Amino acid sequence: MGFPVTVFSYEMSELQPVGGYVLVHEMEPFGVTLDWRAPVRNSRSYIEKAIAQEREGLIRYVSAATEIITKAMFDVLDEASFRVLIDHQERDYYLYRVLEAPRFPIK
Repeated sequence: MGFPVTVFSYEMSELQPVGGYVLVHEMEPFGVTLDWRAPVRNSRSYIEKAIAQEREGLIRYVSAATEIITKAMFDVLDEASFRVLIDHQERDYYLYRVLEAPRFPIK
């Protein structure tokens, strides 16, 4: 898809590499989910704004990009015949779940 994707256990999430994630949850919320981490999230500017709980500007752009890219990953898997589900959690937060590999993979 043009950017790196890492598969790892959510319980080992201290790794938090940049790019796409396929997270395997052994505890709540259980199962496999998709996520994305923007390169800028490791920057001093972003960390300072996050600590200060600034919701505008950079934080909002990163949040919007995360939503767009995670949804794009989800759509690619859906188009490739994976069984997927968008699970609404609270407010504007969603889990992009991968439920099952394709029964008839694309050839």
